[in-house]
Amino acid sequence: MTTYTITINEHTNSGKKLMEYLKSIEGIKVEKAKTKNLALDEAIDDIKNGRIYKAKNADDLIKSCLK
Repeated sequence: MTTYTITINEHTNSGKKLMEYLKSIEGIKVEKAKTKNLALDEAIDDIKNGRIYKAKNADDLIKSCLK
């Protein structure tokens, strides 16, 4: 058995019809993938590990970015 990953917009009529069709075929297993917000996970990890910078004001923030 081979696993394929495809992206279907279930908010469109054609996407809904395609999902119905795939689910109706015997021998095909349709699973919805769980998505993760990797950027959010990385940001939370940065906060937990103290990798943050608190700027005094906007000018201070811009200066720290140019370093």
